[in-house]
Amino acid sequence: MMDKRVTISILMPMRNAEAYIVETIQSLLDQTFSDFELIIIDDGSSDASLSMVKSFIDGRIRILKGNMQGISAALNRGLKSAQGKFVCRCDSDDIYPKERLQSQIRWFEGHGDFIAVAGKFSSMDEKSKVIAEFKSGESECDITSELLTGKTRTHLGTYLVRKNVLDDLGGYREYFVTAEDIDMQLRLAEKGLIGYIPENMYFYRIHNDSITHVQSSNKREFYESIARDFLKQRLKVGQDDLQRGEAPAPPAVDNKPKDSSIQILGYLIGESWRLHGEKKKHAALLVAIRACTKKPFYWQAWKNIIMILIKK
Repeated sequence: MMDKRVTISILMPMRNAEAYIVETIQSLLDQTFSDFELIIIDDGSSDASLSMVKSFIDGRIRILKGNMQGISAALNRGLKSAQGKFVCRCDSDDIYPKERLQSQIRWFEGHGDFIAVAGKFSSMDEKSKVIAEFKSGESECDITSELLTGKTRTHLGTYLVRKNVLDDLGGYREYFVTAEDIDMQLRLAEKGLIGYIPENMYFYRIHNDSITHVQSSNKREFYESIARDFLKQRLKVGQDDLQRGEAPAPPAVDNKPKDSSIQILGYLIGESWRLHGEKKKHAALLVAIRACTKKPFYWQAWKNIIMILIKK
């Protein structure tokens, strides 16, 4: 146990993350703000992940054993043990920018009436090369109202949240096998004000072994949709079907997840056109060429280069 209450608790659910876990942990230990604990919930890893975590000699790291009942249950295991005033999350294959925690704590010092603050995030590939920064807004603002319409502009991994609010919510809802992050964002907006800073707070890795790509796409779509339906129900009648014990069963798994390289290709094509729209033609071409190297036999990637070249 920690000797004193820390400012921030970082929750990290982990299962078979040996390819990325060292880089992920190091990005947290390198933060310019150091008053935090890192709670790693090992949820049944069968590879070298756990031994890699134990190789770090840092008193801020704590390891808990998960019960292998899904990501929401693992996060709740960590939340129950957390001693920080604030809580954030980092998946075991993602990365924090170096000044992320410092920036958010500084923001909270001037916004004591807010319960959470979020920011921008970027995607990266298996080799930690940034693909694109998602265009989630260029101005600091209050995003509470838009969340209450069901719109989520950013990733839950960018959030820093007051722990007492998460405790009041009862943590994550274990019904959500995926999209637990969307459900949490929407439920937070019902508890208080949420701010947004136009700074990159999170690097989200896209690869075939991530939870996004090992689950069927129709299951992901179901949970994302039901999270927003539940919000509408709560705002209308005060409770949702899950709270009433009447939550619908998820669909049968009947389609394969999309190859992560196709998703990366789509992000690269989108980024090339964003740069082109900003009159950065050379930069746009470089990104378009990266798309071609990712999928050299994919006609859409070559068509994108041609269009970038000929379009003014």
